[in-house]
Amino acid sequence: MYSAIKSIAKIFFLKIRLRKVNYNNLHHLVHIGTYTLIKTTQRSTIQFNANVAIHDYVKLLAEDGGVIIFGEKVNIGDYSTIRASRATIDIGPHTMLGQRVTLISTNHAYKRRDQYIHDQDIDAEKIGIKIGADCWLGAGCIILPGVTIGNGAVIGAHAVVTKDIPDYSIAVGNPARVISTRT
Repeated sequence: MYSAIKSIAKIFFLKIRLRKVNYNNLHHLVHIGTYTLIKTTQRSTIQFNANVAIHDYVKLLAEDGGVIIFGEKVNIGDYSTIRASRATIDIGPHTMLGQRVTLISTNHAYKRRDQYIHDQDIDAEKIGIKIGADCWLGAGCIILPGVTIGNGAVIGAHAVVTKDIPDYSIAVGNPARVISTRT
């Protein structure tokens, strides 16, 4: 019960804080939907450029030095989660993310058998996500750490992207594979 009240208080505090930043000027630059959670810890940042739309029930989490960067005219669909922990997630301008898209900047290391997985550090070989300009990520996509999605790429609904996707490619499936290019 206490955590639910604390969560509601954080959302209320965010709305109050936005009003102090002159919400009248902010509303045409950044749209933040209802029940959106925006959370940062010390040394972490979320950067919004002009005309960004964050729809309802989205979670934006920047933790442990993580950075989330939104280019101009980025559109994030309902129920999406973007979590930057100890790495950067950079979303290029004019990019659209459908509903329930998940971006995760780091993953747990798990190879050592002499330690519990939760006691191991992050997998330092694959960190961060870079999404180019003019991309479209369909509903339900999952983008895993260490991935770069090139400019103009289209990722089909429910694809799981584990490797880099070249510019202007169309990728689908689990794991995502390129099936075509945009002309």
